[in-house]
Amino acid sequence: MSLRKFLLENEAVIGIDTPSDYLYIKILRFMLIIIASWPRKELGEPEPSYQRAVRVFYFVLCIFLSCGYFTYVYIHNSELTFVEAGHMYLIILMSAVNMSRVKSLTLSPKYLAMAKSFLRKIHLFYYKERSDHAMKTHKMVHLLCHIFTLLLLSQMVAGCTLYNMIPMYSNYAAGRYKVGGANENSTFEHSVYLPYPFNTSTDLRGYVVVNIIHWWLCYLTSTWICMFDLFLSLMVFHLWGHFKILLNLLNDFPRPSPNSEYILEEKGMQIKVDMYSKEELVKVTERLKEIINYHREIIVFTNTISDVFGPMLFVYYVFHQASGCLLLLECSQMTTQALMRYLPLTVILTQQLIQISVTFELVGSESEKLKDAVYGLPWQSMDNLNRNMVTFFLMNVQEPVHLKALGVANVGVTSMAAILKTSMSYFTFLRSM
Repeated sequence: MSLRKFLLENEAVIGIDTPSDYLYIKILRFMLIIIASWPRKELGEPEPSYQRAVRVFYFVLCIFLSCGYFTYVYIHNSELTFVEAGHMYLIILMSAVNMSRVKSLTLSPKYLAMAKSFLRKIHLFYYKERSDHAMKTHKMVHLLCHIFTLLLLSQMVAGCTLYNMIPMYSNYAAGRYKVGGANENSTFEHSVYLPYPFNTSTDLRGYVVVNIIHWWLCYLTSTWICMFDLFLSLMVFHLWGHFKILLNLLNDFPRPSPNSEYILEEKGMQIKVDMYSKEELVKVTERLKEIINYHREIIVFTNTISDVFGPMLFVYYVFHQASGCLLLLECSQMTTQALMRYLPLTVILTQQLIQISVTFELVGSESEKLKDAVYGLPWQSMDNLNRNMVTFFLMNVQEPVHLKALGVANVGVTSMAAILKTSMSYFTFLRSM
């Protein structure tokens, strides 16, 4: 495969038998298998017998790490500088995010069932043959998912690398890798701090061992954060595509042939309206049922996503609220050490918040067009039965569809703006103190 085709792959039909054949799904599958979160059994794939044990191990690991971080802060509280204390608080917040994702997703049968539903039923691959517009939408969403997957994978690799390489470079610049380079007055910097039972501050061998462990922990953390965000974003992109197909079905609704007329009284005026024939009314009823059932499928899956990912999104928003303020406070020290360590992290986390919020806003903005599209149906030309169906359908599409974080807040640009605004306010208040 050429580099151009890899980066901008736009073929979404030829050689594809299932959604799992797409490159972006293969990348997602590979990454989720590492953290034991791919629905192997549900999709009929061979699942190792130790898969359940790996999932439990990851949850126990998250609990152990959280306890270790708190213990380290408790033991070294009087020795930590402002920058080091802020670093530990950020790690504790990230460990809470990891724990919530392992508990609510990796260990959840609802998550695995929802993943199966997306890959075996909701994916636009199964809707592309319905019309030319459906095929066009499928190709557009496919390209969007492909590019977004490569982008998020690049962010994950860059974030994990920078997070570990910056303290390694600091150690190298300070000459700590030389024999006798680290002592009581100049200790090794780490990407993660834990109370190990051996010397990791001045002993080079201890440092090498824990540095390898820290790379592994950071890789797991970045995978839990980025890949679950990616999976959720891919489902949101496909929901957006479904709403575009649904809007096209409404806008292309068949109009009555000019065979009979009906006098409609409106505001004292008489308006001649073409009526559907009896044969046309049968097709109209079937078309309305198809559209309403399609809308119901979309809403049911959207509610399922909110139910499964709601706790994760709530914790994620709380994390961004706290970490945003803390990162700004760390960067405000304006020292070389603080800027090198926290400025890239601030940019990446803020960009992720904006990225996922804008992605989710796509569904709300597209579903908001439904009420106008439903009202634009030729209901004046229908009989009472079909008019009643349109009336109830119009009632159900009045509110835009939004994914909710724990059923409390809509996930979108409004919540994102509130988080950024509050973080800036808290930062200004703490900075003044």
